[in-house]
Amino acid sequence: MKISHKLMGSFIGVSLLTGAVGTVAIAQNYKIAETLAVAEAEHVAGVLAASIIQYFGNEQKSISSKKTAGLQKYANLLREQQKRDIVVVDRQKRILADAVPQNIGSIFEHDKGDEVRLTMQDGKTRTFLEKSVDYPQGIKLIVIPIKTNANTISGAVIVEWSSLYNEAIAKAQPTAITIVITSLGCIVFALLIGLRIASSIAKPLQAVTSVAKEATETANFDLQAPVLTKDETGILAVALNNLIQRVRILLNEKEQKSEELQQTLTQLQTMQMQLVQTEKMSSLGQLVAGVAHEINNPVNFIHGNIAHVDNYTKDLMRVVQAYATHYPNPPQTLQTTLDEVELDFLFEDLVKLLQSMKVGTNRIRQIVLSLRNFSRLDESEFKAVDLHEGIDNTLLILQHRLKPKPESPAIEVIKEYAQLPPVECYPGQLNQVFMNLIANAIDALDEVVQERIKDEKPAQTSKIWISTQVKAENRVQITIADNGPGISEKVRSRLFDPFFTTKPVGKGTGLGLSISYQIVTEKHKGMIWCDSTPGEGTKFMIEIPICQSELTPDFSQTSQTFSE
Repeated sequence: MKISHKLMGSFIGVSLLTGAVGTVAIAQNYKIAETLAVAEAEHVAGVLAASIIQYFGNEQKSISSKKTAGLQKYANLLREQQKRDIVVVDRQKRILADAVPQNIGSIFEHDKGDEVRLTMQDGKTRTFLEKSVDYPQGIKLIVIPIKTNANTISGAVIVEWSSLYNEAIAKAQPTAITIVITSLGCIVFALLIGLRIASSIAKPLQAVTSVAKEATETANFDLQAPVLTKDETGILAVALNNLIQRVRILLNEKEQKSEELQQTLTQLQTMQMQLVQTEKMSSLGQLVAGVAHEINNPVNFIHGNIAHVDNYTKDLMRVVQAYATHYPNPPQTLQTTLDEVELDFLFEDLVKLLQSMKVGTNRIRQIVLSLRNFSRLDESEFKAVDLHEGIDNTLLILQHRLKPKPESPAIEVIKEYAQLPPVECYPGQLNQVFMNLIANAIDALDEVVQERIKDEKPAQTSKIWISTQVKAENRVQITIADNGPGISEKVRSRLFDPFFTTKPVGKGTGLGLSISYQIVTEKHKGMIWCDSTPGEGTKFMIEIPICQSELTPDFSQTSQTFSE
């Protein structure tokens, strides 16, 4: 858009603003008139309420219906002199005086919002609109409480203030007309001034903007803008020429500083992540290792004694069988006891019971060993390890999430391990990477299951593929894939950004993949990337060197596990 059009648009905007201000002023003028009318009506009602209190006596708690003749005369007088209706009611809203005598003694029911009762409860003045067959457009009424010197409310005075409102609006009408005429004059004047200024400024500015545009598009900083006037546009042209001369120097400095700032920002973000999470996750890792150690001792005690129990049980069973061979016909009392305990079933079930106890203790020992191997708090230096052991330990820890649930089937894990040599790495940190990737895959598969349940579709088999292979140039590749919903290109481009997550608040920190990326690329000089097709699944690939003896040991290693 041209500058002349913008200037003209600005003045049109000023004109519209002037019109809006005039409209607001007119509305405010009428509002003030209404406020004054309400104030006057409130004053009249207040004087009348004070007069009623004096008439009936300040100490009375309620208005007596025996002294309402004076009130009725006052109501008739007010109607005749000021053409204004007045109603006086007691605390039961019974009319004691009214401009219409036939209403005396009846209950006042024209306040649809029950304003009269509320006023007698809290003592606050209120206004409301009464509509009837005679007055379809409504009559403006104000209600004020009748208070005694003891500050008790004995009734209320209702005064019509429509006439006051009409008089106030009539008085405000000339002011509103004056505002309208003034606003229209200001609008016309602003439009004329806008046309004049737009025509005088547009031409010099167009010359300056043409040079500025060409300099930025072609990066030709030898251009100079013509100085056509000596006013502000001429000064602008001179300033542009000086600016063009300075840009060449500043661009080089900017590029250098941008690179330095980007490196500093990356370092600060990394340090921030580590400072926020290191202490908490270090304590968590120590807790896991401590619990595993405490469980390990009693489990080893039980597991070791089961073998002796098994041998002793077999010996006792041999003794019982020998007795049965030598005494095939025991006394009736002994035979009754043997029948009650079901000796044959006891022999058979006891063997199975001991075998299940062996399986259970072996399972507990494997879990404890997996926890200790996963945390690896005693392995701050990198060493040559079996990567398959780390992956299997991670799967064992996540076994509870892979099992079938009432609402979803089990997740099938397909392992395709190649023959890998020992790989030099930081075992605890690589276990953390495996945990993050496998946990994210499980989350994605759970999401698919929940969506299919919501849409009432049949469940599909959830699968996770884990494969390893030796690549050329002394490198190994670990692939973790799933048949989940997949990741869009927009999300995939930000997967490894710190604090980026697509999970609900409270479920993901946005640090899992970022820290995994840092561990693989910086600590192991490797690569990690993601391939995904929405609707088909996601695949993460990790490549690291087999030998990394040149790496410096990382003594800040802590056991950290995040969920992306």
